[in-house]
Amino acid sequence: MHLPRALRSIVAVASVGAALTASPAWSAPPAAGTGPGPAVHAGATRSPDSGPAVHHDTSPPLRELGRRARVVPRGTVPRPPLTRAGGRDRIRLGVSFEGIREGGGTPPDPNASVGSRQVVEITNFDLAVFSKSGATLLGPLTTQTLFKGFGGPCETAGADFLGDPEVRWDSLARRWVISQFASDDGTTTNRVCVAVSRTEDATGQYYRYAFGYRNLPDHPKFAVWPDAYYMNATAAGPLFESCAWDRARMLRGADADQQCFDVPAATIPIGSDLDGTNPPPRGAPNLLINLGPTGDNSLQYWRFHADWKNHRRTTLAGPFRLPVAPYTPACASTDPTQCVPQAGTAQKLDSLSYSPMYRFAYRNFGDHESLVVNHAVDARGGVGVRWYELGLRAGRPVVRQQNTYAPDSTYRWMGSAAMNRSGDIALGYSQSSARTRPSIRVTGRLAGDPPNRMTFRETTVWTGAGSQTGSNRWGDYTSMAIDPVDDCTFWYTNQYQPADGTGNWNTRLASFRLRSVCR
Repeated sequence: MHLPRALRSIVAVASVGAALTASPAWSAPPAAGTGPGPAVHAGATRSPDSGPAVHHDTSPPLRELGRRARVVPRGTVPRPPLTRAGGRDRIRLGVSFEGIREGGGTPPDPNASVGSRQVVEITNFDLAVFSKSGATLLGPLTTQTLFKGFGGPCETAGADFLGDPEVRWDSLARRWVISQFASDDGTTTNRVCVAVSRTEDATGQYYRYAFGYRNLPDHPKFAVWPDAYYMNATAAGPLFESCAWDRARMLRGADADQQCFDVPAATIPIGSDLDGTNPPPRGAPNLLINLGPTGDNSLQYWRFHADWKNHRRTTLAGPFRLPVAPYTPACASTDPTQCVPQAGTAQKLDSLSYSPMYRFAYRNFGDHESLVVNHAVDARGGVGVRWYELGLRAGRPVVRQQNTYAPDSTYRWMGSAAMNRSGDIALGYSQSSARTRPSIRVTGRLAGDPPNRMTFRETTVWTGAGSQTGSNRWGDYTSMAIDPVDDCTFWYTNQYQPADGTGNWNTRLASFRLRSVCR
């Protein structure tokens, strides 16, 4: 969510849930049941937000909507030297270029996805389409440009009541999907605005939808799955709302329903998000993942299955408990929202250690299924990235490998991980310390490497020249995506500061392979 600079950090802390601030030492959600059983507290209840989209239409081509929108020029910045840490050699970057910059507020929440010919990046403020060589094809345009002529909050909401956008490439349908929330504070009208491209061209036409909600759907995270697009967002009190959008109808621009549940939990889980063109087994539910209660050394998960022929057969079961190696969420004993130090300022940054980090990336290899996810934990006197590869056994997650990436005592957080068709895993994140300014780094491992280790030496994608001095909100997520053309190349998107200040951030996009030829 984008708010004015001073107000944003206050609201963001409150938005992680009243149950967090009311509990000692920033405790996590109420305890879940043990083993494969459900939680001891009440389960999900069907939400009255279920029902048809309040409005939908087909847009003119985005390139026409954006003709009169502002365009931000992009300069050329020299590439800094790469740093090393770890076992294998450093990662060789492919293309690396400047993305959207200087939206004027915090946090930027940069994320991007890769299609057959284009890369689309979106922030809390702007949207841009690039070629895979880094040339600007369209924009940057304000995020609302996509909803010109649509009406309602999706088109008219003020900048303070619009945000948390995400973009995904639907690899099965070969379409772009873009979403963000919008709210009219005067009428308490709350929407999630969704656009599905008609073709592979991100600059072309979109089928546009507005889904309605009783409460502000802050911090929404959506995931691509064969039977639906799944979305999770905050709701009133210690609840989140989980919704399924009718993907099949949205892909052809037809009227579409959503099916929603209210779920007791203090922070927002994220849904399993498909990579590659091999879908999960027919009828497989979407998995929602979250952190377990404080001190429980577990993850929580839910199983959401949408039935569009008979809504009564739609189910959301959980939470269930998945034991993992012991961990302590970053700065849990003090304040995770004022956690990460930066050089040259007393301002500390939000670790977001109370939530799993985007994405919960899923891949079906045919003979097995894998999912990767991460979150920030205390490590070596600083903060590290706890990452997991999960497998599925009878449809339920099991830990295949796990570890905390923390080769030294610096702070690493805001991670995003993904797995390519060879089973290689790449992990990107932000890095900072009292002696260094926030920078963008990546590491990775090959499928056959010794388990539980990131084996590539830490590689700096970009070194920030400044620190963020006026806000704790560094961002809500970064993104690691897979190029669908070879299903091998990774693309990472994150932010940095070119100079000290607030709202003067830049974003960077970089591609890389971990091996020369993918199997």
